[in-house]
Amino acid sequence: MAQLIINSLLLVLILLFIQLFSSVNAVYDVTDFGAKPDGETDSSKSFLSAWDAACGSPEAATVHVPVGFFLVGPITFSGPCQSSKITIQIDGTIVAPSNYANLAKAGEWMAFEKVEGVSVYGGTIDGRGKSLWACKAGGGNCPDGAT
Repeated sequence: MAQLIINSLLLVLILLFIQLFSSVNAVYDVTDFGAKPDGETDSSKSFLSAWDAACGSPEAATVHVPVGFFLVGPITFSGPCQSSKITIQIDGTIVAPSNYANLAKAGEWMAFEKVEGVSVYGGTIDGRGKSLWACKAGGGNCPDGAT
């Protein structure tokens, strides 16, 4: 009887470990794909590469933006994705290009198309709208700006 209880407990522990390790999601850090946290180097391609890896993952996936300033955009994160759950964890700051006229031509700074199950957490998303709003407040000939 004691052996049966021990075997049952061992089986439960094994199943718990399997569940624990099967629920771990893949993490794709944008710096592993070449993104530079200096706020000056365009990291758009690196962000898209990390996105493509997460999107193509058969399991839950996270795109990680570490501490630092990352210049990105205009950029579109496209699907459909194989992963049904993608988290974008921002621990730093995503920064828009400073030329708002160029962003206006693009129409959108950051966009998600044909994706479901995407969540964005933490950090800062800095659209650098201060100069555009100053232009509008001053009654200048300003573009609409990007969204």
